[in-house]
Amino acid sequence: MSGQIISNAIYEILIRDADGRHLELESFQDLESARRRLSSIAVQYPDTKITLWNRHTRAIVAETDGY
Repeated sequence: MSGQIISNAIYEILIRDADGRHLELESFQDLESARRRLSSIAVQYPDTKITLWNRHTRAIVAETDGY
């Protein structure tokens, strides 16, 4: 998986590692693109909790079911 880090991004997709820490996968400037990408990542990792959040407000926008 190739992640893209955008310095002025508002939305980030995070994945939780085995220790419970969030690791940044990809960053996006618009919510629509981030939601589409979250869906495709969720298909690749069906049992993993993946979070889409707003990095400015720290609000969780969407989250997949997983461990």
